[in-house]
Amino acid sequence: MIKRKVLITGGLGYLGGRLSRYLIEKNFEVIVGSSRQDAKLPSELAKCSLTYIDLNNLQGLTEKCLGVDSVIHLASVNAQISQKDPILAIHINGIGTHNLIQACILCKVKYFLYFSTAHVYGAPLTGKVCENTISKPLDPYSITHRLAEDFLLEAINNKKINGSVLRLSNSIGLPITKNAYCWMLFINDACKQAVTKKHILINSDPNIERDFISISSVCQVTEHFLINETTSEYPVFNVGSGASFSLLQMAKIIADRCESLYKYCPKIIFSKESTLKKNSFNYQVEKLTKEMNFTIDTNLHTSIDEILKYCKSENKKQ
Repeated sequence: MIKRKVLITGGLGYLGGRLSRYLIEKNFEVIVGSSRQDAKLPSELAKCSLTYIDLNNLQGLTEKCLGVDSVIHLASVNAQISQKDPILAIHINGIGTHNLIQACILCKVKYFLYFSTAHVYGAPLTGKVCENTISKPLDPYSITHRLAEDFLLEAINNKKINGSVLRLSNSIGLPITKNAYCWMLFINDACKQAVTKKHILINSDPNIERDFISISSVCQVTEHFLINETTSEYPVFNVGSGASFSLLQMAKIIADRCESLYKYCPKIIFSKESTLKKNSFNYQVEKLTKEMNFTIDTNLHTSIDEILKYCKSENKKQ
């Protein structure tokens, strides 16, 4: 069998690392793209190849895309940096994505899978949100992701390339390296606090509801899209579990898992009182599950346990 060659930009990141490892195990040929010239592959990705990616260099991108079957585009400037430097976010998240799409078109790459964000729908997320919900990006991060989406949708609609946009909610799971930029995320931070401080401090409004999906499920979704080169008349798909939890509910789940594993229950404390009414949020994923004929697992215990056990082992080393 001929291996499908896939380039993953941001392939050393939190989600990218897990995807790279998963696809290698599924017999893909994986090229890990990194914006760091001094980057090195961790042992977990020894079977991958590594390449430097400069999203502002169209010629360089074209060279990287030669012979590639599919591109998974994850590389972007995060929310915090985007807020501080909107121009950089436009250049990387927006124009950089446009450059990569053009390189793929020139190299006749068969499929372009872009990971966007649920934040394009606005904030706070409430009510039912489906792919046809009007997007209302409210910050440089979500605005530039929506810009990148539009560049890809234009190319797809004009038959220049085949591809899809995945609007990801909140993926949770253990990173492949402890240096992955992910420990400020709510679940990971709460797990780390539960182990190291034996309490969980919620800094945001505890009534905020979010959709959480395991990285394992995201990997399965990605594999399906790559193999089937999935698209549609409107090739945008919400990727989430379809089950929402408030931050307080998630903290209680983490505390319960901690009690089950380690026989103590971390105290949950708040830095501020709730100012939100309990508005339900339903991230609708029926378009995704119908496309895949696949039920997404809403049980997050395995992912949470992995993070807790990792934090426990790291804490013992200190």
